[in-house]
Amino acid sequence: MIFTSFFTLFGQRGLIKIFSLKKQHHAILKKSDFLEADTKRLQEELQKMKKEYAFQEHSARETLGFVQNDELIYEFKSNEP
Repeated sequence: MIFTSFFTLFGQRGLIKIFSLKKQHHAILKKSDFLEADTKRLQEELQKMKKEYAFQEHSARETLGFVQNDELIYEFKSNEP
């Protein structure tokens, strides 16, 4: 009886293992949902990049620091070391 109870709880297919696997499964599903949402966001951003000039210009300015010919750039240096 004790032997059977031990393997029911702690065996390779015991309750503790099943609980652990359910927890892992939940974590994987949560990560999968996050990745699907991120993929959708990136696909939408890609479509905007392909179609909208204003979005292309904004992205070039933000990520690459592009400016137009008639614009001036002001750089402020910090006094902190």
